[in-house]
Amino acid sequence: MKEPSKNEEVQSNSSEGRKLRVSQKAVIFIVIAICVAIISIVISYAMTKTVSSKNNREFEKDIRHKAGYFMYEVNNRYIPDGDFNALKDVSDAVAFSVSGRVMLMDVSYKVVIDSYDKDTDKYIIDRDIEKVMNGEVQEVHYIIGDQYQYIYPIVNNEGYIYAVAVIAARMDGVNELNEHARQRSHIVEILFIIIGMLLAYLVAYLSVRDIKRIKRKLENMKDGLNEQIESEDLFTESMALIDDINHVFSKAQLLEASRQEFVSNVSHELKTPITSMKVLSESILMQENVPAEMYREFMNDIVQEIDREAQIISDLLTLVKTDKGTESLNFESVDMNELMEVILKRLKPLAQKRNIVITFESFREITADIDKVKFTLAISNLIENGIKYNVDGGWIKVSLNSDHKNVYIKVADSGVGIPEDCIGHIFERFYRVDKARSRDTGGTGLGLAISRNIIVMHKGTINVYSEPGKGTTFTVKVPMNYIGNK
Repeated sequence: MKEPSKNEEVQSNSSEGRKLRVSQKAVIFIVIAICVAIISIVISYAMTKTVSSKNNREFEKDIRHKAGYFMYEVNNRYIPDGDFNALKDVSDAVAFSVSGRVMLMDVSYKVVIDSYDKDTDKYIIDRDIEKVMNGEVQEVHYIIGDQYQYIYPIVNNEGYIYAVAVIAARMDGVNELNEHARQRSHIVEILFIIIGMLLAYLVAYLSVRDIKRIKRKLENMKDGLNEQIESEDLFTESMALIDDINHVFSKAQLLEASRQEFVSNVSHELKTPITSMKVLSESILMQENVPAEMYREFMNDIVQEIDREAQIISDLLTLVKTDKGTESLNFESVDMNELMEVILKRLKPLAQKRNIVITFESFREITADIDKVKFTLAISNLIENGIKYNVDGGWIKVSLNSDHKNVYIKVADSGVGIPEDCIGHIFERFYRVDKARSRDTGGTGLGLAISRNIIVMHKGTINVYSEPGKGTTFTVKVPMNYIGNK
């Protein structure tokens, strides 16, 4: 059985990743819809409870009002040791008004009045009635099924309890009102949910509208980087995103232009020595009986062109390595004073050929985490530049210092200086202030670009200060401890 290839595995993983993707619009819609549904249910429940509570309070208030009326009539019509039958019409009226039943019991728990005429003259012993009769509680009320029971004492003017009344009122009316309130709340709930769904869809649509517009415009830009995305009729955040995208595309355009220029420069720089060698070789081949001295001279020129070609290729390879990022760095703890002395010891013979004096000043002992090989190359390039573009008998001053976080290196020379309009370009690849002179000194136009790349890889910075005829100063700052991607 054939095993899946690596590409098939990658495609499978990517397809699985695509399956797991969820639409932002759908997520926003679902989240808002759920929130609206929950809020609608809560509001509906709260409305139902509020209206039901209000209806129940009004119902209880009405029962108490009628109970008070009944007690008033009992107190006015009741004759001590007399007959309660005179109150029968009142109890019937109250019972009719509450669609229920009214009973009155004396202190012996005998039912003296019953609007139903069912338990008249019977004795009822009930714990709730006993509590009210004995004054343990002021009243008792509760709901049984669809009936509201209200038990309260009949008190005379002296505050003496001589009877207890029981009103059993049917709750059909209030229950019907509560049911109507519940139905209305459900209607409101449904309306809320429908409106909420529409708003959720609108919000979800608006949330991805700009993204879709930007996506369409980006798809139209796939064929080239010559266009910019217009930020009209978009939300503020989307306009800010468009500005960032346009900024990235501007950088991409610059990088593309830089790449094309770099390829052109590389082709030109590599072609120039080959062209020179071809011209020299053809010149020898076209002549007969060429003296040996001329052969040596031509061959010497060819060797110089080969060396120049090799130097360009070497610098290009170094530049490629420094473009790979911090992964290619090998950090170690290095004594910076010792490193600077080794660099200067190697370069002093080159400076002595032109009577250039190199001085070194260190303010303290410094140890830093660096890639020793690459950092040596970066500083060496700066000092070599100071030698190449200096005047005979000039000077180069190198200093080393630090604070609690960074190492500072300064390389100053008394050379020809750099024009102000060229300072912003000197770290570009193959850029030369004076192309003819650079070739005469053996420069490839890559040294400063390599130095800058290496210093940036160390999370450092490099700055240049120069004035034509007064020399150039490079200042380098790198962290003493490598800070990675923080």
